[in-house]
Amino acid sequence: MTDQTITACEQTRARLLEAAREVFSQCGFQGATVREICRRADANVAAVNYHFGSKDGLLAEALNFAQLKALQTENATADKCPEKRLRLFVHDFMLMLLDEKSASRQCRMMARELADPTPALDKIVTEAIAPLHEFLGRLVREIVGSKVSETECRRCVISVLGQCSFYYHSEPVLQRLTPELRYDRNEIEAIAGHIADFSLAALLAKRNG
Repeated sequence: MTDQTITACEQTRARLLEAAREVFSQCGFQGATVREICRRADANVAAVNYHFGSKDGLLAEALNFAQLKALQTENATADKCPEKRLRLFVHDFMLMLLDEKSASRQCRMMARELADPTPALDKIVTEAIAPLHEFLGRLVREIVGSKVSETECRRCVISVLGQCSFYYHSEPVLQRLTPELRYDRNEIEAIAGHIADFSLAALLAKRNG
C-alpha cells in the first residue's frame, strides 16, 4: 500500500475507535451497533471487521484506560497529605465521569458496564477497576491508619466510589427530582467537595474511634 493509503487506513481506524467509545459509553455494549458506530465514524460497515475483526475486537481496543491510570499516577505524587489527595482524586474522577468537556468515555464505559455487565466486564475489572480499588485502598489506609481492618477499609473504598458513580448512573432520576440540576463545572466541583467532605468525616471518625 502507498503511504497515502496507509494514512487513510489509520485515520479510519482512529475514527472508528473514537466513535465506538462514544456509542459504547452512551448505549452500552449490547445496545451499540456496528452500523451506528460506522455512521458516526463516516466509515463503511465492513470497516469494523477489517480493522478489528469483530465488534468484540473493537470493544477491546476501545477500552484504553490510560487517562484513568494517569489520574492515579499524578495523584500519588501530588501532595504528602492523604486527605488532600483524596479530595483531589474525587474532584478529578468526578470531572472524568460528568464533565462533557473533560469526561473520559472509557470511564463512562466502565460505569455503564458496572450497571449492565457484558462479556467485556472481566477485561474492565482487570485493567481498570481492580487497579483503581487498589490505588484508593492505599490512599484510604493512609487516612484511617492501621487499626481499621482490611474488610472495613475495603468497604470505605466501595463507599467513596459508590457516591461518585451514583451521580452518573442516577442523573435521569436526579434531574426529575430537581429539574434545574445541570452538571456544569460549578455543580460538579460542588458535588465533588460534598463527597470528599462526607467521606473524610467518616474516615477520620474511624481513625479516631
